This record gives sequence, structure tokens and C-alpha cells, in this order.
Amino acid sequence: MNHWNQVDPLMLHQGENVLRTLLAAGHQAFFVGGCVRDELMGQPVHDLDIATSAKPEEVIALFERTVPTGIQHGTITVLMDKFAYEVTTFRKESEYEDHRHPLSVEFVDAVAEDLRRRDFTMNAIARELDGTLTDPFGGQSDIGRRILRCVGVAEERFDEDALRMMRAVRFASTFGFRPVKSLWAALLAGRDKLSYIAMERVRVELEKMVLGPDPLRGLALLQRSGLLQYAKAALLPKEEASEAEGKDGGRAYDETKVLAWRLLHRNPPRPEWLTALPLLPPDPVLRWSLLLQSLEVPGEEVSRLLKNWTFPNQIAEETAAIVRFDEAWEATKPELLEEQALRRKWIHLQIEFGRDIAQGWLRRQFALLQVSAYGDMTEQEEAERMSVALKWHQEVPVHTLSELAVSGRDVLEISGRSGGPWLGELMKRLLLHVALGELPNERQAILEYVESVVEEDGDKRAD
Repeated sequence: MNHWNQVDPLMLHQGENVLRTLLAAGHQAFFVGGCVRDELMGQPVHDLDIATSAKPEEVIALFERTVPTGIQHGTITVLMDKFAYEVTTFRKESEYEDHRHPLSVEFVDAVAEDLRRRDFTMNAIARELDGTLTDPFGGQSDIGRRILRCVGVAEERFDEDALRMMRAVRFASTFGFRPVKSLWAALLAGRDKLSYIAMERVRVELEKMVLGPDPLRGLALLQRSGLLQYAKAALLPKEEASEAEGKDGGRAYDETKVLAWRLLHRNPPRPEWLTALPLLPPDPVLRWSLLLQSLEVPGEEVSRLLKNWTFPNQIAEETAAIVRFDEAWEATKPELLEEQALRRKWIHLQIEFGRDIAQGWLRRQFALLQVSAYGDMTEQEEAERMSVALKWHQEVPVHTLSELAVSGRDVLEISGRSGGPWLGELMKRLLLHVALGELPNERQAILEYVESVVEEDGDKRAD
């Protein structure tokens, strides 16, 4: 491994400068962890982590720009040009008090001792400046054999940090590795410890798995392990809730917290939808909307459910919007409508939900077509319908009131009336007419239409 092939050249250059500075000061220094693993696997390297014998205060003294991001654990972030490098002192850790945090950290002088505390053998490899590898636990061999193995005793590694069990599932899914028997047995024996881990950290691992190249493998491993049912937001399904309530340690059913159970469902209601997941780009909104609908989570529950799992509000709301868009579209029974009526319905929905949501839904539908998940329609009929919907989507000239050639103030001036609910309703009507192409988005044309509406309204009042 004399040359890096998967790293941005500028990032590598500055990272090597960090190593040279540490070495010149008489310290040991290595690239470690995921960057070495990914280079060996031919995967893109996104950051370069460094391990060194230098103490945190010595690292700070050697570099002009540093941030004490985890100084209590020996980690200093070194800033070089536009790049950031986490530089961590060789260390070993004591017993863990909560299956997550070590009671104490002891700095050591040998890189092999530092590698011993890491989770999996593929992450316990260090690379010197000249490309020499330090691999005391056979990580390179395990990568070649495509197996996932813990450093040392698996039970001890999971007891130290219970999140490692979720990371094991994620790595097995994203890399296509096979967990060895000892790892899998330790995971099953220690899965209850996942309840100690903050839900946000569990969600991050789950999201990386769902956005990876083979999410179905990850979901299958979660099913087999039953791991998610021990996460903090995971409660029992309805049919088991009555038995659990009132018992010691029992957990009552809460409809906003059943994602874990749905993900563990061995016979998903729409299995063909799940097969389309890897065909979508790694966009959380697209993949989670399809995944949750394959498990028949209704649109009205999606946002609450994802927020309970600590997803950001924007992702939760946009995911729910795509599911509700799909529900509204299917509720129109599009197979029964003539093209013009269907076009009007499409544009109504695109205005209601927005251009981005409509576009995301279309991307999902084309992915579903690739796995023939089109319901009662023939593949050709559904493909033609989606192509027409894409054409309508692209032709809509406006989506928001701010895009109209007139404002609410313009409408008030020409109508001679004071504001009120009528104004909002009229503005929405103008937006829809322009979106449908029934009215050009031109100031004069719109104001003439407003005048006719006001005049007609006045005549009705006189009658």
C-alpha cells in the first residue's frame, strides 16, 4: 500500500504534512481507522484520522490552528488549509460505566495498544507515511475474506459500547461482509444493552444502512437479530401490549413509536416496494418514504414517527409529504380519469405539495417501474402515465404566490375592497389558473381577470 488512490490529493497532501510535523518532533504518527480500511477496499476516503504518541498539549503546541474537540479523550482537531484532521493520542480505556463511556482513559506509547481498543479488525489497521501497515489483528485478511470480526472478544467490545452492535449490522449491510459466528452470538446475547444508547446515535446508524448500497441486507439482519426492539424508541406491537402492561419492565403500546416493530415485520405488506430501495439515489426522503409505505405506515403518522426517532424536522416533514402525495394521487383513482381531468388533479397536487415533493414522488415511481411494482396496471400503461405526469410536472409555470405577476396589494387596489379571507382564496385561485395554463402569468391579464371576478361578485351581491 505505497500509494493512496481513493483520497482527494489536496486532503492527502495536508494530512501527510500533519504526520511529518509530528514525526519531526520525535513522535510516532499513523493514519488509522476508516481511511485505511476504505483505501484497502477501494472505497472513497472522506477523511483522514491520525493516531500519535504525542500528548494533546504537544499536538496543540505543534500546529497553528487547533480545536480541542475531545481533549479529555486525547483528541485534537488540527486545521490545515480547508481540511480538518482528528489527531488522537494513543490510548487504552478502562471499564465502561454505561456501555458507552469509559470510566477513564490512559495514554500509551504503542500504536498496537491503541488499535486493541477499536471495534472491528478492519478498523484496527494503522498506516505509516511510507505505506507500511500495522495490522496486529488481521484486519487486512478479514477485508480480503469479506468477514466482519471484532477485535479480541466480541462480548467485551459490545459491552464497552453497545452501539457497536448497530455498527456491525450497518457494516455488514453496506460492505456486504459476513459477520463471524462469535460476533453474531455476542450480538444476540448483548442486544438488550442497546437501550443504553441515545436514540439519535442509533438513528444515525440505521439511516446510513438505509442509504447504503444494500439496505435490504441490513433490514434482513435487523429482522434476524431483533436488535431494534431494544432501542429506546422501540415498543411492543399492539397484540403484545396488553400482556406487557402492568408487568415489571412492561412497556405500553404507543402508536408513534412502532417503527422498530414495523422494520422487524417478517412479511412486509408490499415486499416489491422494498426491492426498489437500492434503485433510488441515497436520499433519505425518497428512501424512507418508500420504506415506510412498503410497511403501510400512513402519511399522517410518518412525521411523528420519524421525529420520535430523532430525524431532523425537514426530513420528517418532506418524507411525510411524499407519502401523503402518493395517497392523494391514488385516492383520485387515476386509472378511471380522462387525461384532462387527470392533468388538473396532478397540477392541483403539485401546487399543494410543491415542485420538489412532486419530483421526488416521480423519481420513486420510476424506480418502482424497474421492479414492476405497479399494481393492477400493465408496465407499459404505468410507464406511459408516469411519462405524461413528468411532462405535466415540467410544464407547470408557477408554484407559489410570490411567482405570480401580481401581488395581494395589486388585487386590493384594483378591487377597491378591504382585505379579508376572500383575498387569500382569490390569490389561490389565480395561482391555480396560471399553473393550469388557463391564465397567462402577465400582470395586465391577471388584473383584468380580477376585475371580472370583482364585478361578477358585485352583481351577485346586488341580486
